Amino acid sequence: MNDRYASQWAAAAGETPPRPAFLKRLWMVLVRPEELFTALAANPAWFPVAAFTAVVVGISLALIPAEVFYGAVAEQATSPEQLGDLQEAPMILYKSLGVASGAVVVLVLPVIVSLVTSVLFIFMRGDRASFRQHLCVISHAGVILALGALLVTPLRIRSLNIEETLAVGDFFPFLDGFLYNVLNGLDLFTLWSTVVAGLGLSLLDERRRWGPTAAVLVAIVVVLAVIRAFFTS
Repeated sequence: MNDRYASQWAAAAGETPPRPAFLKRLWMVLVRPEELFTALAANPAWFPVAAFTAVVVGISLALIPAEVFYGAVAEQATSPEQLGDLQEAPMILYKSLGVASGAVVVLVLPVIVSLVTSVLFIFMRGDRASFRQHLCVISHAGVILALGALLVTPLRIRSLNIEETLAVGDFFPFLDGFLYNVLNGLDLFTLWSTVVAGLGLSLLDERRRWGPTAAVLVAIVVVLAVIRAFFTS
């Protein structure tokens, strides 16, 4: 029997194969994603790992000084009066709101992304998969984003920039303008997570391959980077 689809066939026979233990899944998504997603295909789970990712991102944000959050908000002030109103509130308030909102966004993000991938691959491409399976894959791929959030925290503290990332643009400091902004919008951990998600989604249907599935997802990330660069140039 082909190991890649053994768990799916077992489920079809009325058996629910056990999924890997929670802690084991956290490192498998980094080093053995194919084995992980094959095991999860017939017995998907998403919320615990999505909640874990949200907590880790929240912790990474909590390590950043409060003045960084205040600075990010103050940059949006459109008048001296509005800036004065912002200065009256304690900085810890901005940090608390930033940490809480960041964690909530990370928790909800897999649902939104899974809706998009379900439309693209289940309804448009005709994949034999379910929304729950997509949600499982996207949530586990998010562990890579949590790892990235922790690793870039020292850079954010040093630069006092909450939006600091490790991006493709860091390898091309000699570039400038629109192209640099596009490359600077391509976060390395986001690309890694996207490629891993493409692998996981392709394993849900034996007719699909990793390359084309990942290419669609990466193309979406690039388009979003282009749109962002267009408005920031």
